Amino acid sequence: MIVIFFTLVLISLLLLFSFKRLNQKFDSFEVFILFMFTSYLCQGFFYILSSPYERLRVVEEHLPFWSARLQYGIIFPALLMWVMYALRTKIKLSVKVMICFTWVAGGVFIEKLLLLSGVLVSKSESWYPSIDLILAMIVLSISVYFLEVLPPILRREGVLNDEGDV
Repeated sequence: MIVIFFTLVLISLLLLFSFKRLNQKFDSFEVFILFMFTSYLCQGFFYILSSPYERLRVVEEHLPFWSARLQYGIIFPALLMWVMYALRTKIKLSVKVMICFTWVAGGVFIEKLLLLSGVLVSKSESWYPSIDLILAMIVLSISVYFLEVLPPILRREGVLNDEGDV
């Protein structure tokens, strides 16, 4: 359990330090707002869905609790920020779709690893990844919509100056 926790801490730190490179396509304030929004979404969808049902839940010990917080509060949202970065680049649409699908499928794969490692537990007879796939697609869709809505709002409020900022 300690190895998993420190691995997640290391990955979280690496992803947070990689945000400097996001400034090529995003304003610094925009990175902050998008990260807070995506972090809220990732944590909210997991904990809201998991708490009333016995589908998946976090083991009630300190290391698994903080491991899950790192995963859903930093790692998933930071990776989602990189997906949004890819969506702002001029790469082919098929590559953008593949990147989005990789984030969705990767999230389900990581949840399965957390389930096997004992960070997450399920009291049901089986774990249905289709629910997590749908939730990840909802989070991705809402985040992409917010990505499109945010720059005009920030320009109107005077935070972004012109099209060159984004």
